[in-house]
Amino acid sequence: MVVVLSEATVQHQHTTNARELNRITETARMLGLRVYSLPSEPTQWQVIDDVLAYVPSFDQPQIGIWVGYIPTPAQYTALYQAASAHNIWLINTPEQYQTAMEFDRFYPLLEQLTPESCIITELDQLPTAVASLGLPVFVKGAIKSNKEQGWQACVATTMVELYRLSQQLLSQPAQSRGRVILRRLVQLRTIDSAYQAFPLGREYRVFIYRQQVLAYGFYWDETSAAQTLNPAEVYSIKTLALEAARRVATPFVAVYIGQLHNGDWIVIEVGDGQFSGLSQVSVFELWSQLKAQLAI
Repeated sequence: MVVVLSEATVQHQHTTNARELNRITETARMLGLRVYSLPSEPTQWQVIDDVLAYVPSFDQPQIGIWVGYIPTPAQYTALYQAASAHNIWLINTPEQYQTAMEFDRFYPLLEQLTPESCIITELDQLPTAVASLGLPVFVKGAIKSNKEQGWQACVATTMVELYRLSQQLLSQPAQSRGRVILRRLVQLRTIDSAYQAFPLGREYRVFIYRQQVLAYGFYWDETSAAQTLNPAEVYSIKTLALEAARRVATPFVAVYIGQLHNGDWIVIEVGDGQFSGLSQVSVFELWSQLKAQLAI
């Protein structure tokens, strides 16, 4: 049996993430999984045991999946421990969650699969990082970038821009958790469209559970004939994603793959599958495949 702990609410569907959580939750119900609601906003959870007050305790161990927004490590650990008291065991342990979500934890494991990067925690470390990587560089937090704000929110071409973007990320704990990532800027093969001057690359998200590919799809919301993969390309991205998942050693993981201008494929990053966006991945295919794998 699989237990889904969901932050989805009917009242809050004003963002893409909120609507996606509702789609996932309704799909889980349709597939016959047990779904229990979590109060929204983990920052307001006063007593963690009260959060699961209406969740039964099970005689046999149950696999749990958290459908929600990215929690802090402390929040994830607290819910993991509270759920275990009900004999519900989240699909990824707290350590596996952090390994998949925090760039500085998974980057050493993905050597030679992903572009060279430097991690800084203070602004005075920037000159040393730039001496290694050069300019321009892609700038992001340990958890996520500010990609939704466009190209200029993520790419620094001068030291002035780099200091500004890094300072902004250090002031955003949800994005950075106190660490800014500088990445060597690589040239991806792009499609015709662009989002706020952001070139849309041939980028794909692959969901994997215990070395089994569950589903994959184009990363961007836009559709283009250029996003279609031929059989050889499908094989390449699945093979690369499986190797990344093997190295990260987190059971339920999403691997973000991109194609370079020369046709080669790289790992861009990974994430805990519980908190990774669907992109153009079919929610029904993903969850039906996950249900089937969990039943084995």
